[in-house]
Amino acid sequence: MEGGLQPESVGDVITRVGARAGIKIRFTGQSPRRGLATSSRLKGHDQIVIAKQGEWAPHSKVLAGYLEVVDQWEENALLGVL
Repeated sequence: MEGGLQPESVGDVITRVGARAGIKIRFTGQSPRRGLATSSRLKGHDQIVIAKQGEWAPHSKVLAGYLEVVDQWEENALLGVL
């Protein structure tokens, strides 16, 4: 595309492609951002670094919620206790 894609257009493309593929979950432009966050955290990257790359505020509650899914298994207070 000569002018490139606008941020909204990326989300529209992702949603349309998911629907065409018959995926029951509705993917949006947020889907790859969340994937970036969770995959990066699984590799041990710091929340501030992930926030900068994904353009979240440094202490974003939304980002923290995404990372909690990963961290609940890696930083569990019961690891080694039971």
